[in-house]
Amino acid sequence: MQEPTPQPIRILVVDDNRAIHDDFRKILSSPHASSAELDQAEAAIFGGAAQPVQSAAFQIDSAYQGAEAIQLVEQSLREGNPYPLAFMDVRMPPGLDGIETTAEVWKRYPDLQVVLCTAYSDYSWAELLAKLGATDRLVILKKPFDNIEVLQLAHTLTEKWRLLQQARTKMADMEKMVSERTLELRNTNGQLQVEIAERKQAQAALEESHKMVLRQERLAAVGQLSAGVAHDFNNIMTVIHGHASLLLLNDKVPGAVHEPLREIEAAAMRAARLTQQLLAFSRKQVMQPRNINLGEVANSLSAMLGRAIGEEISLQCVYSPGLPAVHADASMIEQVLMNLAVNARDAMPNGGDLTISVDAVEVTKEHAARNPEASAGRFVCLSVRDTGCGMDKDIASRIFEPFFTTKDVGKGTGLGLATVYGIAKQHHGWIEVESALGQGSLFRVFFPAIESAPTETDVQKIANEVNRGNGETILVVEDEPALRFLVRKIIQRYGYSVIEAKSGREALAIWERQKDQIDLLLTDLVMPEGVSGKDLAKALLSENPDLKIIFTTGYDRNPEEENLSLKEGLNFIRKPYAPRALAEMIHACLHKVQDAAGRCCNGSHQLALS
Repeated sequence: MQEPTPQPIRILVVDDNRAIHDDFRKILSSPHASSAELDQAEAAIFGGAAQPVQSAAFQIDSAYQGAEAIQLVEQSLREGNPYPLAFMDVRMPPGLDGIETTAEVWKRYPDLQVVLCTAYSDYSWAELLAKLGATDRLVILKKPFDNIEVLQLAHTLTEKWRLLQQARTKMADMEKMVSERTLELRNTNGQLQVEIAERKQAQAALEESHKMVLRQERLAAVGQLSAGVAHDFNNIMTVIHGHASLLLLNDKVPGAVHEPLREIEAAAMRAARLTQQLLAFSRKQVMQPRNINLGEVANSLSAMLGRAIGEEISLQCVYSPGLPAVHADASMIEQVLMNLAVNARDAMPNGGDLTISVDAVEVTKEHAARNPEASAGRFVCLSVRDTGCGMDKDIASRIFEPFFTTKDVGKGTGLGLATVYGIAKQHHGWIEVESALGQGSLFRVFFPAIESAPTETDVQKIANEVNRGNGETILVVEDEPALRFLVRKIIQRYGYSVIEAKSGREALAIWERQKDQIDLLLTDLVMPEGVSGKDLAKALLSENPDLKIIFTTGYDRNPEEENLSLKEGLNFIRKPYAPRALAEMIHACLHKVQDAAGRCCNGSHQLALS
């Protein structure tokens, strides 16, 4: 039985040059000749004899302006026989050009495949994408074009259009089938109830997950803001504390103002501790990690914790023997313990029991799946349990937000638990809370375990008396003018010469001119103009490996990315700092005061720069 002859495929050609329309008809309206050319091309590319195949026939409709093309497209839609493909010239004066015509046509029929034909375009590719968007319905064909290219595009794009229509028909059939199946399911009441219950459970889990994601985003935003505030705040506190300290060291200052100056010093340090809490929450605090045993840290701190929480509360500290080490900052861990203990004390105003325990745990994938912040593996868990008033779910969901507190005004900053949260995250861990009203609370902080044994690094103490300098030259790099002025005053007071730079770039220029005079570099880690303290130190050490270097910062944008061996008291001083502390460190570095392991502040020994 002979198959019916297929209907010709309609193609719209839009060009103001009538000769172009004749060319397309010659190429596309002769299926037998076209097929022979394609067969010959196929044989040349793939080898072997050409196998004749039946070629599609095309009907060419012509439009000579953009407006006429739009009318033909609208007419084809009304007739229910839309064009699969249009060959569109880019430049068609007067009226709409090819790009504008394409945009208008797509508003009416988005499925139309368009081949833009041009020998020269007034549009760049970026402008073309801006007008039409990134789409898979657009192909560019350069004039003069090859007959084979036109044939290939015509066959390929019309077939693509046909498959798209076919897929939509299949989708419609599938949707109809789904509707029929859904109707059948509705007739089974029992099964429907089961599905409704499962859907409610899934919806509740989704809402809970959504709340947690929103909370994480909120905490991240507040943390970023807190870190930025802490940066400027630390600089201000350093200036206040430093000038107060310098005045106290001045013999000409009357004794009557000594007490107010000490109050200013103390207030500045309290503000600095508040800033450190902000930095811990936002995970921008510079860490001093080493391998430690969490159980031993908790046990050694228990006596201080007992005094902090009072005699009305019974404190018990237990930890498993043979605990694996964790790579952590011991002072931060102590801060976690202190904050959790004080939080528990406030939850037990009439006394109670506080239990601190440390255990090695294996976190399963199932457990990690229930907490988006958790991960599977081996961890050391620090648990703090109290028998206090407990919390409801609403309060428990907000306790790690900065400045959120249930205490009376003036009795809490709302930063204690936020700090605990930030420290846990900075150590690649997380924190979990279990609590109910009247049943106490359990805080569990997880830290990744490591296999190596804990190690200690004891720093040799510097003598109480601050040794003065002998005119050594120090390059001070600090972008804050007031702080730069203070540092110059401090250093000059202790007998050193100072060269100042307000940025890393300026410091590099100074180094080129005066490198032979510079004995020590004192630089902030966070610097403007694209040259950080790390970058500056790396550049100077490449020329002088024996250069002494001291870093200072109150804020670090990416502390985990800094490949620096920062040793507080050796080559790193945290803002805000006292003038005496800065002078002690400068003297120690210049004279290679060593730690217990025999390492000194010499830049080549203390720095590991990538």
